[in-house]
Amino acid sequence: MINDKIDNSYFFIKRIWLYGTRILLGFLFFFSLNVGAQEAEEIFQKRLTLPTQKITIYNALNQLSDSTGYLFAYSSNDVLSDRTIRPNIKNMTLREALFQILEDTLFKFRIIDKHILIYKETQQEVGSTYENVVETKDRLAIKGRILDSKSKQPIIYATVGLPLFGIGTITNQDGTFFLKIPSELANNHIIISHIGYESKEVSATILSQQPVDIFLETNYISIQEVFIRNIEPQFLVREAVSRIPTNFNTDPSYLTAFYREGVVKDNKYQNYSEAIFSIYKTSYSHSHESDQVKLLKSRKIHNIEQTDTISIKLRGGVNSALMLDITKNLPDFFDTETINYFNFSRKDIITIGNRTAYEIAFEQKPNISEPLLKGVVYIDMENLAILGADFEINPKFISSVAEMFILKRNRKFIIKPERVYYSVRYSKVNESYNLSHVRGDLHFKYRKRKSIFYSPFHTFLELVVTQIETQNVKRFDRREVEKTTTVFTDNNYEFDEQFWGDFNIITPEQSIFDALNQINSKIEQISIKNENNNPN
Repeated sequence: MINDKIDNSYFFIKRIWLYGTRILLGFLFFFSLNVGAQEAEEIFQKRLTLPTQKITIYNALNQLSDSTGYLFAYSSNDVLSDRTIRPNIKNMTLREALFQILEDTLFKFRIIDKHILIYKETQQEVGSTYENVVETKDRLAIKGRILDSKSKQPIIYATVGLPLFGIGTITNQDGTFFLKIPSELANNHIIISHIGYESKEVSATILSQQPVDIFLETNYISIQEVFIRNIEPQFLVREAVSRIPTNFNTDPSYLTAFYREGVVKDNKYQNYSEAIFSIYKTSYSHSHESDQVKLLKSRKIHNIEQTDTISIKLRGGVNSALMLDITKNLPDFFDTETINYFNFSRKDIITIGNRTAYEIAFEQKPNISEPLLKGVVYIDMENLAILGADFEINPKFISSVAEMFILKRNRKFIIKPERVYYSVRYSKVNESYNLSHVRGDLHFKYRKRKSIFYSPFHTFLELVVTQIETQNVKRFDRREVEKTTTVFTDNNYEFDEQFWGDFNIITPEQSIFDALNQINSKIEQISIKNENNNPN
């Protein structure tokens, strides 16, 4: 068996670089109020009429929202929102209209703030054993799924949290999220945002009742709505870089971050590791090398069979994720010495949370033959703060970068990169911007030299900042500091049913759930066997 190592921390012409998902944006403070029984009954007795037409349940509920001013929250496990109906609603009460649209009188309704929760009392709460940690009176568990309102497809890497309190997480590849907040913050609204969508505020109380689907609307910005300054794109990028000391955190802070990495070969997880870190983050006037990392918790699965001819490890650990902080560790498309290697163009005007931003595309100039990066950077139109970037190794040169990543190879195999892609996001907390989410995905294919067929493998890493603290921040004791180059797949796995406690995480995708459940069941069997062999 060959144990190939993939280097995820390389790059950029002269520098050792390459790396490997947003959390919080500033919004106002809201309260969530439960409506009294008498007032709720008056709302449900309100009479209304809707046009008679063929319509989906989703659109019919939206029409009710327009008529009543209340939004509807529900789980797709209960409400088949894509089903087409032909309701005949004329001078009906709201409750009667809901029963006709849902075609089921077993539904219950509860009004919380400006939302109406649709649910069934017999419903078993949706969730995995992975998430069913013990909840204390000091924490409120919030679950849900974020979807595109038109396509009904999951929205990945959507930001979910309480920006003013520096608490949040992101959605996974399935669009789901799991967030724990202090119970004293239960009367706040959870803010949900994503690039190109209208932000939405949803009562934390609504989300704590049961997992619900939340639909985001695409936000189209009319050119007439914004004043477009005729500024050369490269100048915008240069100016945004020059304002990093102004826009970004000038004092050190503590970041609590959830980190994960994995290797998927032939569509099966070979290994998967995850950890909670406390990060001492120096100001943005210091190099990322002065940051410190303290490991709080970690665990892994290791699923390599004897029949596997090749196994892969991701080298670099959390250091690769920290290097993706492109405002501290300037890549070539930001560096004054190499910025002229790129062509810049203004691609679009978009929204990120409640901010309007330039979308600036960049790509290496035709006369540059080295493999550089191409992608887009997002710059706030008002203060020119860097809100994030999405970029990849230029596909034209991807075939020439294998040696940059493969640290150890066997001559019996040919390994080729197919795509190397990165995403970085920043959030605003206490008037300063901070790193909030990074993601790196490296796609390769391999084959034996005498074979003509390639098989795929994919490595990834991801770090999301789930909490930011700015008070009484001091450097960690050296004895507490973790080596940022740790390979987590080499760590021992310790099974703990209540592993994460009150920490916020990225909810694993279903495929990872399956892998975790597989390893958990094996460990439980081992534990039972040990107990039987060693009776007290």
